[in-house]
Amino acid sequence: MGLPAVAILVSLALLPAAARTQSSGGAIRGTVADTGGAPITGADITAVGAPYRARTDGAGVFMLGGVPLGAVTLEARRLGFRPETLSVMVSGAYGTSVAFRLRAVAEKLRPVEVKASRPRFTGRLADYHERLASNTGGYFITRATIDQQNPRQLTDLLRNVPGIEVVRSRVRMRARSCAPLIWLDGFQMPAGEVDLNTFPPGSIEGIEVYTSATGAPFRYQGTRDQSRCGTILLWSRGADTELPEEQPAVRLAEPTHAVMTADEVDQVARLADGFAFSVDYPRELLEAGTSGLVVAEFVVDTTGHAEPRSFGALSSSHPLFSAAVEAAVRGAQFEPARVAGRAVRQVVRLQFRFEPPPGRR
Repeated sequence: MGLPAVAILVSLALLPAAARTQSSGGAIRGTVADTGGAPITGADITAVGAPYRARTDGAGVFMLGGVPLGAVTLEARRLGFRPETLSVMVSGAYGTSVAFRLRAVAEKLRPVEVKASRPRFTGRLADYHERLASNTGGYFITRATIDQQNPRQLTDLLRNVPGIEVVRSRVRMRARSCAPLIWLDGFQMPAGEVDLNTFPPGSIEGIEVYTSATGAPFRYQGTRDQSRCGTILLWSRGADTELPEEQPAVRLAEPTHAVMTADEVDQVARLADGFAFSVDYPRELLEAGTSGLVVAEFVVDTTGHAEPRSFGALSSSHPLFSAAVEAAVRGAQFEPARVAGRAVRQVVRLQFRFEPPPGRR
């Protein structure tokens, strides 16, 4: 006669913790980096002979869950690197940690230094960005600052502006008793007190503050000395100011005879003679004085062009830097790799370093 269901449940509850963990498996957390310690994005991790797979994120980190306890062999693969295997002992108590170091076999071209030059601004906010880039005159509050501070009210952004006093949502400059002149997207607001807190901070792209009567650009000084109490220019966000979304890197195919690595060819791919990269420094990051680094990987085809769908960022400090590099790579000209004199497809790796001007760091 079988045991009652209640007795079975009690028996399971009394099992040792190790036995219960055995049934649920363990977890493996790990990192994948190159031999220099830089994290590798998009590396595939598999348990040899078992259906457990993971892929590294932007920090080169992966997680495998539900892996049976005991000895497991893991393999890490990424196009442009030699695969590596590690044997680990999976324990359900605290999980298991591993670290892969992959040796690059993709041709590593000479790094590209992206020096920020004076950009050319167009569109609705061209004048605002021109004044911001010139770094002269008024006090500027950028979108990056607004997003970083995430204020509840717009006046919270103005409290730390030199020469400004905020009392009960009323903004005054240099102890003046009158309200400043307010402009929104180039249009003058009605004279008198304007409640700045009616504008959600998240709707503002940038703010210019001019505390003196003649400090504001001439066209924004109003008439009949209206700017004697100072001037505040507000610029709203819109479809033309939205940042591009980060696009997921396209997974490159595993190395085959169709896509070769540097050690499989007689003549490696290289930049065409006389070609120089022209990379646009992302405006938002230039204004914030942000430097960056992108390590890109892509396939150079038999005509000497980068295959568009092969582009991927092994590592990147910001999605906007990745987008700028991808656009530059699409227009690049290479000498294709060759085997026995025949042009072949080859994966290459290229590093781009972004440095803003000294005044912007």
